[in-house]
Amino acid sequence: MAEPRVPFPAIEGVGIFIGIVAWDVLSIGEMDLLKALLIATTSTVLWYGARRWWTASRRKRR
Repeated sequence: MAEPRVPFPAIEGVGIFIGIVAWDVLSIGEMDLLKALLIATTSTVLWYGARRWWTASRRKRR
């Protein structure tokens, strides 16, 4: 039986982006969209890799 694929965490990435932008606006008073985009993209890709690694390691243990 085929195992379900690990979905890409796009919603989590959008949430991280909005959170960073909101933090910048509340603390500094201005937005740094490039910084927020870079942090959100990097953390989303890392989260996706961690989910794939975790799923693969669980499959090996079975």
